[in-house]
Amino acid sequence: MSTKTLCGLTILLILAGLFAGCGPKETPTEEAPPEPTTPLEVWGADIRSQYEGTELSVAVASHPSIDAFKKMTSGFEELTGIDVVWDEMEEGALADKLLLDGTAGTTSFDVIMNCPEFTPILVDLGMLEPLDSWLADSVKSPDWFDYEDVMAAYRDMLSYEGKHYGIPFAGETVFLFYRSDLFDKYNKEVPTTFDEVMETAAFFHGKEEGLSGISMRTRLGWECTYMWSVFIFPFGGYMLDPETGEPGFDKPGTIDSLEYMIEVLEYAPPGIESYSFPEAWDAFMQGKAAIMIESSAAAPEVENPEKSVVAGKVAYAPMPAGPAGAYSGVWGWGLSMTQGSERKDAAWAFITYMTSKAMQDEYLANGGIVSRASMLNDPAQQSTHTYYQATLDTLKQSADLLDKGLGVVIMMPAWSMMSEIMGTEAARAIAGEITAQEAGESMQAQIVELLSQ
Repeated sequence: MSTKTLCGLTILLILAGLFAGCGPKETPTEEAPPEPTTPLEVWGADIRSQYEGTELSVAVASHPSIDAFKKMTSGFEELTGIDVVWDEMEEGALADKLLLDGTAGTTSFDVIMNCPEFTPILVDLGMLEPLDSWLADSVKSPDWFDYEDVMAAYRDMLSYEGKHYGIPFAGETVFLFYRSDLFDKYNKEVPTTFDEVMETAAFFHGKEEGLSGISMRTRLGWECTYMWSVFIFPFGGYMLDPETGEPGFDKPGTIDSLEYMIEVLEYAPPGIESYSFPEAWDAFMQGKAAIMIESSAAAPEVENPEKSVVAGKVAYAPMPAGPAGAYSGVWGWGLSMTQGSERKDAAWAFITYMTSKAMQDEYLANGGIVSRASMLNDPAQQSTHTYYQATLDTLKQSADLLDKGLGVVIMMPAWSMMSEIMGTEAARAIAGEITAQEAGESMQAQIVELLSQ
């Protein structure tokens, strides 16, 4: 073979190799995603097949449970293919935004954070979607969701006129927080009456450097109403007579409760009259108060060593008794669906996942507030979360109050305005601008007029 021929064959072989290299490559075999096995995974695959790519807008207030939900969001998105956009704001701003949207008859939100105080007026404005048809559907509300496991007291708090408008995720009562290390150090007994609370607050006030006797929220408006309302009934007062519906803000028991609150706050940190819940909690968590009367929602924060210098040094007790008995109340938060949402089934899937029994371990591990009986009554959980027993005790106190036809929230559209009147006048009395008697008389006149409209 000639050199010329050999060179030609070599060139042909090289070109053939190049063309072969430019040809179609063998596509690697993609592994199929694992088949769903658990009921939650099966549900998630079904939701994904229907709603993947859907975007939900969720309006919330800053809250420990919302922090927990945010940590759970990526798991929900990965499971369902639904994207979640959180719009978080201060609690008062949320109330204003929802009221504005409801009045305008439109909203950009699919899901909102809702509470008993908001529910009647938002239903009246046509903003909330009744959830009963979703709850009754065994496919949309699977066994692992288990709505009946939510404590009955919390389950009913977002109901109005016989319909459910929200799924609770953070039930609240109010109870007594106390520094067990200080009580042991000074051999003090846990107060069981309001007289003993006064004596205990006075004893500890200034006992150690930077230490006050008591902390609680008192800021003008709904937060003052929230706190004062739990004092009213133990002193024999009431907001509305359960039989006649007549206001009772100028009655002796109601006035007595406000006078007591003013007096005990003499043993609170400076500036207490401006304390919202973050300031009240922080004062206790930073070791600046010996006792605190506050929401059960504060307990996980108090026990978080990354936030609280008194974590592991606190114990909890039911509300003390006044002259008329010992009572607490039921408050809390839930997730509601807006009537104007065009993505209701996807919104319900989000609510179901976040508030379900199946996700409770993760929710609580992330700092969420307990609302489910299976958790509150579990001895293992009770040993880990020492405030669970106080929660159960104060739920019993709340039930005793409801048995009398009374409650810390009046479920009617006028409640928001009524609460604002109460919180404004009571806060003025706490600040020393007017007396408790003058505050009660002013409330009575304003609320009589409000209810007559």
